[in-house]
Amino acid sequence: MLKRSLIFHRWGSLPGKPDFSPRDTASRLIAEVAANSDFAILDSGDAVTAVEVVEVGSGDGPTNLRLFALRGADNRPFKWDSTGSVSPISLRDHEYPADVSHVSLWPDGVCAHDYAKDVPRLSRLSLFLRRKLAIHATFDALYREDMLEKLTAMKGQMRSVEVAMTRQHGEGSGGGVFGTLVPENFGQRAPSVRFTLGMGRYGPRDMYLDEETEEQVFALAEQADDFVSNMIIRGRNHSSGRVETVNLLHERLQLPAEFPSSASVSSMPDPGDVFLALDTAYKELQRDGKIASAVQGQKMRGKGR
Repeated sequence: MLKRSLIFHRWGSLPGKPDFSPRDTASRLIAEVAANSDFAILDSGDAVTAVEVVEVGSGDGPTNLRLFALRGADNRPFKWDSTGSVSPISLRDHEYPADVSHVSLWPDGVCAHDYAKDVPRLSRLSLFLRRKLAIHATFDALYREDMLEKLTAMKGQMRSVEVAMTRQHGEGSGGGVFGTLVPENFGQRAPSVRFTLGMGRYGPRDMYLDEETEEQVFALAEQADDFVSNMIIRGRNHSSGRVETVNLLHERLQLPAEFPSSASVSSMPDPGDVFLALDTAYKELQRDGKIASAVQGQKMRGKGR
């Protein structure tokens, strides 16, 4: 069985830009790809991304896409055998090694995708739409309702933050945060970074992270699904006086899922199974009121829409 996390977001439009419509966008993409199949591929220089429309939604149903992270000619894996032989994997010019995420966008502004190691995140979809179709869409992470309460309770008294993050591509991967918490030139040399900021276990108990650093911690939390692979925040709760811990990625609005392997590709679930699971999870979270009460990432810094 293949384990996945079904992770939920809010989709929206960028202020000052035309409204984003998943259905209209999917229909337009279908037409563009029908005229030129290469339109489905974006090579941004740092990464190669492809988007495939599976279904244009109707009524209350979602628009379903497959989002691919591809490896270009200069970044393709090779094959090795136990005799020590190394050789290229044989692929035709229009073929790519790929990882895939399944994305559902409902008309009420909710979207979700399945997540596992190496699958593309929604920042790739945002970049693809902007570069290929001049469409500016936002995907804002959703968190469980009590997560914001936990972080707000320690605001101004944050003791430490442990972060692991990976720059997935050159655009839209949080360069400003890299430049503040991590020197920008270091981020360029080492796109994967793990670090801890804090007062130290034996530091003065009345000392906390400064206001600018705390603001950047909240910025990281806001963008976590784009490029943060681990984030643990510790701080003193104003009400209880105790030091508490928030594991941010455990607080996302998500459900675990397992899928049998596709009949054609053993490392990939069948797309129909995933889209059905996403829609079932969406309806379950709607019925339980968890989507309505979920916290958008931007609310962490008082910018919620």
